[in-house]
Amino acid sequence: MKYLLSALLWILLSLPMEAQVRGRDWSTRDRVVIGDFTRITSVAAAQDRIYVTSPTSLLIWNPQFRQWEGPIVPPDPTTIERVFNALVDPLDNSLWLARVDGWAHYDAAIQLWERGTVPGGVQEIAFDLDAPVSGLFLRSGGSWLVVPRGGNVAIPTNPPGRPLRPFSVQDAFNANPILQTNSAQVLLDNRLQSARYTVAARAFDGLGWYLGTWGVGLLFLPDGGIMPQRLTFGLPGESVGATFAAPGGIWVSTDRTTNSAAGLAFVASDLSGFNWIQGDQGFGLPFARVRKIVGLNANLWAATDGGLGRINPENGRIEMFDEGRGLADNRVYSVATRRGILVAGTARGLSMLKDGKLERLAPEFVDPVYAVAISQDGDTIWTGTPRGLLAAIPGDPGLSLPAELNTVATLGEPVVALMWQRDTLVGLTEDRVIWRDARLKTWWLGPTISTTLGRLRAMAGGEGGLWVAGDQGVALVPFNAIPARVLRVPGDIPGSPYDLAIDDQYLWIATEHGLVRFRLDAIR
Repeated sequence: MKYLLSALLWILLSLPMEAQVRGRDWSTRDRVVIGDFTRITSVAAAQDRIYVTSPTSLLIWNPQFRQWEGPIVPPDPTTIERVFNALVDPLDNSLWLARVDGWAHYDAAIQLWERGTVPGGVQEIAFDLDAPVSGLFLRSGGSWLVVPRGGNVAIPTNPPGRPLRPFSVQDAFNANPILQTNSAQVLLDNRLQSARYTVAARAFDGLGWYLGTWGVGLLFLPDGGIMPQRLTFGLPGESVGATFAAPGGIWVSTDRTTNSAAGLAFVASDLSGFNWIQGDQGFGLPFARVRKIVGLNANLWAATDGGLGRINPENGRIEMFDEGRGLADNRVYSVATRRGILVAGTARGLSMLKDGKLERLAPEFVDPVYAVAISQDGDTIWTGTPRGLLAAIPGDPGLSLPAELNTVATLGEPVVALMWQRDTLVGLTEDRVIWRDARLKTWWLGPTISTTLGRLRAMAGGEGGLWVAGDQGVALVPFNAIPARVLRVPGDIPGSPYDLAIDDQYLWIATEHGLVRFRLDAIR
């Protein structure tokens, strides 16, 4: 009896944790994870769509409307990890995928995934045009098998009489000798590293070729063309550091890693388009990481580890402001704008943009500034520092602690983020939300929520409270209350969150493993 009770207790305690790890079974409409889609493992062309896979997800390209659908992730993400080729079913336009160890099938009409294994592995797939109802043929070693329609086991069979096979890269070369001639130029990423062709498919209308690569994504070469065009989807890197909601979509930054250079990307809200900024070829962007992005007039401003960057989103040009141009320190942690004023917080104090030039603000303060918020009249600059909330006031050479904070010892906690929620100034420590009652000039402390979300990092305004990100999850947090709706890592969010942005329809989360878009109606 003792051991039985212990076992039951263990089960009861483990169920919540298991639920946290699994997360919800999200639909593609409610949640989308957008990452690096430069490595293509298969491509197959149907009459009205092009199926494309990466090691992590499936995309569908509509050539008529030039629009993407997806990414689509199978219930078991390992289903497409070892895919090397694909065919469209000639009867129903569903997708069949060749895996190193078997096959997978996706029916887009009913969003159904199926999968099977072949003990000897798979070297080739085909349909038999003389018997298209037979199913998918698989070559394993020196023998053939078939997956009958409606079945999930491959059985021995004769070779297909009139096989319909996937096209190969060599087929594309034979039809377009210019491809090999221009390979060195086409297969070169922004870091001047060489990519390679992986797969090819003839367009259904016979007017061009779709080419998958390992390094520069999906390409399309029209018949008679000289240089293939890139069909860009996703981000230039996987680790997303900062977000900024803009009309029609969102700007995000990706960090420099061993596998990718730093980048900036505009993602349309409906995922219909992607625009990358990666700097000069061979040199890339003059920074490795962005911590914050804001907009001022027609430009973006980025707090980076290489200075304060001004980015023209129309042409991608970047101008950097460093210590030689009035910046307190090249390591910029935060940047904020209000009423035409721009202030940057750095590893050694504050700088303000005035008449197109930067100048030191509160020059006697030389400690880190993690967060900045500008008062409505522009006279007071609130700052989040390792010593808590401090303010820069005109005429004061340093940062001071306003009298209203002297009696609140808890506000000595490091403040990592600041924002305005209408006329309320809201701060974030590593453990809690704090806010200022402007009418009473009083600061309020929320309950400790780091026990639920982990160490807190970022926040964004929302209906009914704030969306707050910690290193273990994201939640809607009403003022003076505990989290009301928790999205957890890794069940709901693929990696540790770094930043948040919100628009009319979506919550966007920057994570170490991609950008996540949640539909607000599904998570409120």
